[in-house]
Amino acid sequence: MADIKGETLALSALFQCCAQISRVANTGFWDEHAAACVIRGLLVTDPKTCEDIYAPGKLMTGFKQLADSLDKSMGAKSAETIAITQNALKIIALEISIERNEEIFNRMGSEIDRIKTNILASNKDYMDKGPEVILDPNFLSDFSSLYQSLISPNFQKLIIYGEEQYLRQSENQDRIRALLLSGIRAVVLWRQLGGRRRFLFFRRKAIVECAQKGATSGILN
Repeated sequence: MADIKGETLALSALFQCCAQISRVANTGFWDEHAAACVIRGLLVTDPKTCEDIYAPGKLMTGFKQLADSLDKSMGAKSAETIAITQNALKIIALEISIERNEEIFNRMGSEIDRIKTNILASNKDYMDKGPEVILDPNFLSDFSSLYQSLISPNFQKLIIYGEEQYLRQSENQDRIRALLLSGIRAVVLWRQLGGRRRFLFFRRKAIVECAQKGATSGILN
C-alpha cells in the first residue's frame, strides 16, 4: 500500500527546495526558514520517522508548491510554477542516476557524514538551532563544494535559469547547490518510501489532497 503521507512529505521537501532555488535565482533572496528546514534535513542520517527529517509545520511552502504544481484542476500554471515543477522532475531524474552509480551514491553518503561530523564538532546543537546557524555561509559552502566536486562532474548538469546578476554571485551559487543537494536528499527519502515516477499519475490526486491539508494546517493526517 502506498505511503501517501510519507510521499507527500518527501515531495513537499523537494518542491520547497525548488521554490527556494527559483527565488534565489530570480531575486537573490530566499525564505530562511523554508531553506533551513530542507538543508537541515541533509544531516538527519539516522531518522526514526520521516518527521525527524522534515517537520511538517516547516514545510508549508513545499506543501503549497506541490499542490499548485500537481493539481490539474487549477488550470493554466504560472511560468514560475512550470519552472519549479521542471526542476523538481530534473532532480528526481538526477537522483535516480546517482542511485544507479553505487560508487558515487556511497561517496555522497560518506561525504555528508564527514560534513555532519565537522559541523557537530563545533556546533553540537546545530540540529536544534535556527536559520542563522543552519544557514551559516561556511556550512553552505561545504554542501556546495560537495555538489560541485562530486555531482556536477559525473552527471548531466542541471541548468538553473534566473537573473544573471544573482546567479553569478558566489553566495547565491552556494545557496543553490546546497538546495540542489537537499532536493536530492528529499528524493532519496521519497524513493525509500516507494515513490516512483510511474506511480505519480495514479497517486497524484491523493498526494495533492494531502499536500493541500498540509498547506492549510502544517499537519499531515
